[in-house]
Amino acid sequence: MTTAPLLGQPAAAFPAAPRRGRAGLVAVCGAVVAVVAVLGGLTAAHVDAGAGAVIAVLSLVGFTGTQVTLLRRQRQLTGDLQRSQSSFRTLVKSSVDPVVIVDRSLHISFVSQAAADLVGLDPAQALGMRLIDVVHADDRGPLEAALSAPPSDSEDFAVRTARVKDAEGRWRLIQATVRDLRADPDVGALVLYCRDVSSRVPAPGVDPELTEFSLTDPVTGLPNRAALVRRLGAVQREGRAHALALIGIGGGDLPPGTEDDVLRGVTTRLTRALRGEDWLARGKDGDFVVLVDGTIAEAETVAARLVAAVGPVPTSAGPVRLTAVAGVTALAADVDTGEALRRGDLALRSARTAGPGSVRRYLDALRIEQDRREALRADLDGALERGELRLAFQPVVDIVLQRTVSVEALLRWRHPVFGDVSPTEFVPLAEESPLITELGRWVLREACATIAGLGDIELNVAVNVSARQVRSGELVPDVISALETSGLPARRLIVEITESVLLDDSHVIEDLTVLRQLGVRIAVDDFGTGWSSLAYLVGMPVDVLKMDQYFLANVEHDPARRAMCRAVLQLGSSLGLPVIVEGVTNPAVLQLLQDMGHRYLQGYVFSRPLEAEQLADGAWEAWVELPATETAMAALAQAESPAMPS
Repeated sequence: MTTAPLLGQPAAAFPAAPRRGRAGLVAVCGAVVAVVAVLGGLTAAHVDAGAGAVIAVLSLVGFTGTQVTLLRRQRQLTGDLQRSQSSFRTLVKSSVDPVVIVDRSLHISFVSQAAADLVGLDPAQALGMRLIDVVHADDRGPLEAALSAPPSDSEDFAVRTARVKDAEGRWRLIQATVRDLRADPDVGALVLYCRDVSSRVPAPGVDPELTEFSLTDPVTGLPNRAALVRRLGAVQREGRAHALALIGIGGGDLPPGTEDDVLRGVTTRLTRALRGEDWLARGKDGDFVVLVDGTIAEAETVAARLVAAVGPVPTSAGPVRLTAVAGVTALAADVDTGEALRRGDLALRSARTAGPGSVRRYLDALRIEQDRREALRADLDGALERGELRLAFQPVVDIVLQRTVSVEALLRWRHPVFGDVSPTEFVPLAEESPLITELGRWVLREACATIAGLGDIELNVAVNVSARQVRSGELVPDVISALETSGLPARRLIVEITESVLLDDSHVIEDLTVLRQLGVRIAVDDFGTGWSSLAYLVGMPVDVLKMDQYFLANVEHDPARRAMCRAVLQLGSSLGLPVIVEGVTNPAVLQLLQDMGHRYLQGYVFSRPLEAEQLADGAWEAWVELPATETAMAALAQAESPAMPS
C-alpha cells in the first residue's frame, strides 16, 4: 500500500508509513502467537506432548525478544520515512529544476530523474557516489571547499558551477543553486537545484573544456556575456514557437573592496526570485541579464520582482545598500543577437535615467534618441570650425544695489539639421572626449573678448571650466592667454568649477591659487549637490558659492528646502563668501529668497540668456524690480551677505 501526500506525485514515491501505538503492538503480538501455534502443531507430529509444550514455551520466550527488536526497528523506519517525506515535500514545493541531494559527507543520497537526464545517467547508479568525484578535476577543490563550509547566517542559498561529464563523454557546465538544510532535523542535507548552462553550439576546433570554462564568470559562477551571446545566437538559429524576452538588471557603483561579495550576494537574490525556466547570466560591467521564456509583459513582471529582490547585501565590511533598475525588450524573430543586446542596453539606460526601482521597456523612440546622440557626437567634432557654436550670457543681479553685476557665459550650438541643441544634451557628449578642453579654451577667449568689447562698463563674466580642462594642467596658460588677447582685467573674470575638482590632485589647488594671485576669482558651481562641507571649504582657493537650482524645487511649499537655502547662505556668510542662487524663475521664489536675505540671484525671472549683440545694446541692465519690503531689508541686514568683490 502507498500514499501520495503531494498532488501530482506518483504514489510509489511515498511508501506508506507503518502504524504506531497500540494497534501496531497488537499486530506484532498476534503474529507471534500465530507463529507459536504453528510451531506447536508441527512439533506435536514428531514428539510427545510434554516435549511439545516445553518447545512452545521456549519459542514464546524467544519471540518476546524478537518483538522488542521489531518494535524498535519499526520506530526507526517510521522516523526515516517521515524525514524522507519532508525532504520530498521541500523539493517539490520549492523548485521545478533537476534536484540532487547530498549528505554531510557529500555523498549523493537522491537524484531526480530530471537531474540524471542532464548527464544521461541512471539515478540508481549515482546513489552513494561522492559528488566531488563526478565533477571535473579542476573544479573539485573549490566546489568541495564551498559545500563543506559552515552554513552562512546571512544567506541560505548559494550558486555554484562545475563541469560534469555526460554519458557521451562531453563536459557540461552545470550551475547549482545550493540550499543548505543540514541544520534541518527532517532533512540534514544539502539540496542542489541544477541547470545546464553549457553553450549549445560548441566552437569547432577548440578544446571543449577550455571553451566552457571561458564562458563562465569567475566571481558568480554564472554564464558570462560571451556565453549569453552564444545562447542568443543558438536561440535565433533554432527558431522557436513561443515568445522570449530579455531583461537587463543594473545597479549603482559598488564600494571598493566589496565588489565580489556584493555580486555573489546579488546573484543569490536574483536566482531565488527567478522562475525555473528563466536563464540568468552576467552582462557587461556589473549588470546581469535574464533570458525569459515568455512575453514582454511577463518579462516586465519578472523584472519588477528581480528589482524588488535587490536590497542590503551583507559583506565582510558590513551591509551594502543597493538599488536596481531593469530594462526589458522582446526577442523578435527578425532581430539578430547584436541588435537584441543593443535594445536591451537602451532599455536599461532609460531605466537608469528614470531612477532607482524603475522598469522600462524598449521603444523605438529610444533607438531614435540613440541615433540622434550618435549623430550629435559625430557632428560636434567639427562644429567649432563650421561656426555653429556661439555664446549667450545670463545676468546675475544684486537685488540690494538693484543692478546686474556679472554675466555667465553659456555655450550654444545651432545644428544645421536639428536646430538649437540644448547644452544638457551636447555638453556631456563633449566631456566624453578631449574635445571639451578645446571648447573650454575657445569659450574663455570668446567670453573675455566679448565683455572687453563693451568698453569701460564694469561688468564681470563667469566661465564654466570642465574638470578635464582643470586636470590637464593647461588652465593657467589658457586663462592668461585669453586675458592678454582680450585686454580684460583679471579681476573681472570668474572661473567656475565643480565641487569635485577641489578634491583632485594637489596641482589643481596650486593652479587655482595661481589664478587667484593673478586677480581671477574662483566660484564653486552647483554648490550643495556634492561633498559640500565647511571643513572642505576652509582654506580652499574659493571666492564665490553658486547654489544649485535643485534647492529651489517646490521651495515655496517645502520647509526643508527653505531651511537648506538659509543654511547655504549662513555657510557662505560664515566663510565670507558671497552666494549666488541659480535658477530663479518666478517672482514668488524671488520674493521668498529676498525675505531670507539672499542678495545675488540669477534666472529667467530677470532675463533669459542674452546674445552678444544684446549685451552691446545694454539689455543686461534690464531686470524685474521688486519693492524692497521691510522684511527683506531686515533679513539682508541680519544675514550680512558678503558683497561681490570688484
